[in-house]
Amino acid sequence: MDDEEAELRNPFPSPPSHYNNYTTQNLNLLALLKERVDEDGDPVQVNQYEVLADQPDVPEWPLVQLEKPRVDWILEEGHYTVFGDTWFVRMSFLGVP
Repeated sequence: MDDEEAELRNPFPSPPSHYNNYTTQNLNLLALLKERVDEDGDPVQVNQYEVLADQPDVPEWPLVQLEKPRVDWILEEGHYTVFGDTWFVRMSFLGVP
């Protein structure tokens, strides 16, 4: 009976730990990083600690991980993965009637 009660209390799995990285401060740091990198520069290739040296609490992990997924890659591959589950794109999105 205890197993059934525990199952009812937690019907959905907890979100992954990186979900906690999406704070207002981190999103603002990402925007500032993109603003400070020249138009030809790639935020992935720069040292975020050097670019954001004047900002407090720059995280240890790459801020570019907060970027939204690229839809063109999803359409190109025909599927995407969320929380370990693979979801396929409908054929109509790929231009197939």
